[in-house]
Amino acid sequence: MTRVAYRACALLLATLTALAAAPGCGKSEKKEAPNYFAPDPRPPKLDLSDVIPVESPDVVTAEPDSWAGKVKELVAMAETDLQRCRNEFLIPFQFAAMKRRDLLIQGTMDEVCQTGSKELKTRGPRKLLDLLAKEHMGKRPELDRFIVLGLEQVETYAVFSYMTKKIGAPDLDNVVDIAKSSQQRVLELAMQLDKSAADIAKWDDRQAADDDPSVAGAAVDAAAFKAHLVESYGPIVGDLAIGYERMADKSWQGYNMPKLDTIAAMQGILEKRVQQDRARLAKVSGDDKQKAEFEAFFAATDAAAKQVATCYDYYKKKPKDERPDRDPNLKKVQAAQKILAKTLTGWGWAVAK
Repeated sequence: MTRVAYRACALLLATLTALAAAPGCGKSEKKEAPNYFAPDPRPPKLDLSDVIPVESPDVVTAEPDSWAGKVKELVAMAETDLQRCRNEFLIPFQFAAMKRRDLLIQGTMDEVCQTGSKELKTRGPRKLLDLLAKEHMGKRPELDRFIVLGLEQVETYAVFSYMTKKIGAPDLDNVVDIAKSSQQRVLELAMQLDKSAADIAKWDDRQAADDDPSVAGAAVDAAAFKAHLVESYGPIVGDLAIGYERMADKSWQGYNMPKLDTIAAMQGILEKRVQQDRARLAKVSGDDKQKAEFEAFFAATDAAAKQVATCYDYYKKKPKDERPDRDPNLKKVQAAQKILAKTLTGWGWAVAK
């Protein structure tokens, strides 16, 4: 073999060897067979044989709103406004600055103290108290008290607000005096109002109203019924004559205005109470003498409420210049109140000092 031929054969052999070693060329690699006895990569199943099942807790469903719960919410809302009115506006009010009142601040004061705000979607204490008076008077003594006191604050504030807007009045000293006396009365009401609101806030949500069948239909002895009458009528009777004088007889004089809605609430509470308690007499155990005593008290309460009501035409229809200096109805209201006070005192009532 010539040298040239030898070199050609060697080159061909090297090329074939390289091609055989290149990936993808030649015979494919043998795949390794799977090992079916390898450990299972999945976590082992838990053994639940020793687990003690626990019952799921009962689903707690919200109880429907109770009468007491609704009233507590309304009272809390009104009380918040009444307190804010006193603390933020009436207490720090500067009477020396009445000639240059900021009417924008005045509007905010009226919203908080009386009317509420459409923009802020607040009802204001006046609407809340009107709602309580319309739907819930006569249902609990502490609530009756809150309604009367709250309405007096709102109506007295209305006079205060009116006075602060009479910037250009020629007799400004008189205007300022009425504003000061109105402010003073509102602040006098504060402690009583706060106490009534606090008493209501302590109610159990299951507290029943006095006209609820569970209460009105329950049997009661004469002594317990007397205690109920003292608790229910005492606060209203105690303020009937002096309240009438404060809110009617002396209230209309000058620029002042009578507080007829508060008087109407006192009258309405007495009438509602008598209606309910007369119906309860059938459930009261007692002799004929005791029953007659209760009937006489209810008749005297009816008479007092009607006497108070006679003032409305006098103040709503009669012009100021046709009214005498003294309300001719005052003495009759005082006499009617005296009869009720005497009976309640005999049953253990003591006038709050």
